[in-house]
Amino acid sequence: MIKKNLVIIPARKGSKRIKDKNLVKVLNKPLIFWTINFAKKLKRKKYDLVVTSDCHKIKKICNKEKILFIHRPKKLSTDYTSMHEVIFDTIKTLNKDYEYIILLQPTSPLRKLDLISKSIRILNLKRNFDSLTHLAKNRSFTGKIINNRWVPDYHLKRRSQDINDKFLPTGNLYVYRSFLYKNKIKFPKKTYGLISDNEKWVDIDSQEDLMLLNFYLTEKQNRKILLKP
Repeated sequence: MIKKNLVIIPARKGSKRIKDKNLVKVLNKPLIFWTINFAKKLKRKKYDLVVTSDCHKIKKICNKEKILFIHRPKKLSTDYTSMHEVIFDTIKTLNKDYEYIILLQPTSPLRKLDLISKSIRILNLKRNFDSLTHLAKNRSFTGKIINNRWVPDYHLKRRSQDINDKFLPTGNLYVYRSFLYKNKIKFPKKTYGLISDNEKWVDIDSQEDLMLLNFYLTEKQNRKILLKP
């Protein structure tokens, strides 16, 4: 029997920089709606979908969208809770055996529809990897502060185009083999880096990020209108 995959949308109530971040309105919809809407397009024969949260308002959204909701205990809703603890608790609550665990953060809602299937195909082929993370290039002039002195990570005479590529997680997608959470948490040891194909992405952490997301989504909707016959 072919195992299903589990899609987890984590959305706790608290937020430091933006109050009730997962509920803030983006084009008149709460931020979490955009990730739920994306996940609902997945085939239910292959995927189970669950939202884990300590927020009653998010529970009401899940009820309206007919999405399974798991109440997250207080001890797993702090600033110090790791996402691996949340995943482990979710699997333990569901008590089902899955092939892959897919984490979709509501704060990174710009995803291509084929991103999940593409990621799973990669891990099916690359059996020596236990997880996958979506990445974007970051060719920036970065450095460290040592005793108030800025120490660049590159030679000062180098041009930006000559700096070696660095990569950062977009937050769009994390995929884990389920054995990492079988009886206890085993942290990934070998993660495949799926590099972004120049698609737009945003990880909401400020008001400026929200403005950018509104712009991208408006642009996307306008493009759909223009393409209609």
